[in-house]
Parts: sequence; structure tokens; C-alpha cells
Amino acid sequence: MATEVEAARLLVYNAAQMVDEKVSKYTKESAMAKLFASEVLNRVVDMALQIHGGYGYMKEFPIERYYRDARLLRIIEGTSEIQKMVISNELMRS
Repeated sequence: MATEVEAARLLVYNAAQMVDEKVSKYTKESAMAKLFASEVLNRVVDMALQIHGGYGYMKEFPIERYYRDARLLRIIEGTSEIQKMVISNELMRS
């Protein structure tokens, strides 16, 4: 889980650096970061829920909220399918 989170973090940092450096085109990198980070979040939170067992569904544990939030993040700002289309379009252009 830690390895996937670190890989997602590096993709986000790379896209953010491109924005900071005012690189003219960073659409592909930002879409890749959003797609990968949201997919990793879902895998990690699912594994964490498995680790917690039934307690993971109880409101007394933060994993319950993380699980709900993770699903939402795959939808807002473009679904994973939309991000894949953006990435493929950008790859076809280069």
C-alpha cells in the first residue's frame, strides 16, 4: 500500500511541478496523476477496510469515512474513464 501511495504522490508532484514551471502542456500528466491517485486510493482503502474487518464499517473508525470519500473521488473532476480518454487523446497527439 505504501509503495502505491508513494508512486501516486510522485505523479502528483510531477504534474504540480509542471504547473509551477508554467509548462505549456501538462494535460496528460495531470490526467495520469488524477487517474492513478484515485485508483490507488480505492485499492488502499479497500485493503484497509479488509484489515479492519467489521469495525471498518463503524462510524467510530475513520476508515468508514475514507471508504465513502474514496468512491466519490473517482467521480468528481472526471471519472476514471474520462481520464483514460484524455490520456489516450494526448498520447495520440504526440
